Amino acid sequence: MKKYIFYIVLFFFSLYSNVGYTQTPYNSQGFMSTQYFNPAAVGFGMNDRFQSFFRTQFAGVGDPYNTAGVALDFGLFKSQENPSNNFGYGIQGISEKVLNGVLQTNSITNSLAYRIFFNDKQTSYFALGIGYSILTRTLDASLLSFGDQYYSGRLFIPSSLEAISKYPTKYSTNAGFMYGYQSEKSFIQIGGSEFLVNRTSNTIIPENETQNYQFSSLFNLEYQLEDNKTILIHADYQNRLEKEYFYAGAAVGVPLNNEMNRAYFGCFYRNKDAVIPYIGLMYNRYKLGLTYDIYSNSLTSSNLRPQTIEFSLSTSLGRRHSENLKSLFD
Repeated sequence: MKKYIFYIVLFFFSLYSNVGYTQTPYNSQGFMSTQYFNPAAVGFGMNDRFQSFFRTQFAGVGDPYNTAGVALDFGLFKSQENPSNNFGYGIQGISEKVLNGVLQTNSITNSLAYRIFFNDKQTSYFALGIGYSILTRTLDASLLSFGDQYYSGRLFIPSSLEAISKYPTKYSTNAGFMYGYQSEKSFIQIGGSEFLVNRTSNTIIPENETQNYQFSSLFNLEYQLEDNKTILIHADYQNRLEKEYFYAGAAVGVPLNNEMNRAYFGCFYRNKDAVIPYIGLMYNRYKLGLTYDIYSNSLTSSNLRPQTIEFSLSTSLGRRHSENLKSLFD
């Protein structure tokens, strides 16, 4: 154990000695993708897991913004005698395309977490995590629509696109914490994470890049009701460079052929932005989700009718050992 702690401390130090900056994805099903937002969540589910999502934002008014992400996380040093683990590891990849690929941002994040149990049953724990990202941005000038946007290797009117510095590869670290509790009838997660973000200020000159903090927090609760139905509640707060917002809502889980398989029906709200109906399915090892953003801002009062649709898919890997509640969050 002392050897493992030494490697963890060495790894954390190496990350912060190479600190850089990036940001988290923007999506409508953050409750299905906790490890994208908080590195302390990796590797602590009932199973190892694979997760993915695809989001097309403002479809119907061209092809302005698409985001796709995949993630894999698993527990380290598990054994058949003790399937619960203290260490978790995860890797996440995200690709964002603006205007059908005019501007493309790709990132890969490695996350490592450690948790401490508060009781012998290992139903309550506190976890700390850290992540390390590599971020690349590319600009395809051949796809630009307006001739005055790009000329002789320089961007003009950069407010229409995020300006690209001559150093397209950057690095990032983030850190987070998570409290978790699970029993036969309930599943709870409370956590927060912080990122350092590096953005250009409408210029291609790297010296004018600005460094800002980005913070997010979340609360997840699923509780079993009578007849094996469940109530699912999620809330998060994010303070980003673009905006500060709250996101909250609830869903009801209705059992299907057994109490482990459920269909979910709910609705969420992102303040000053959108109402978001949600339907989901948890069946055997698979979890699927679909959301549709109904915007409440001034865009809907114009002739444009933006549509934002997001689809998520995750699956667990390995055999489930726990008798605790099988949650959509897990």
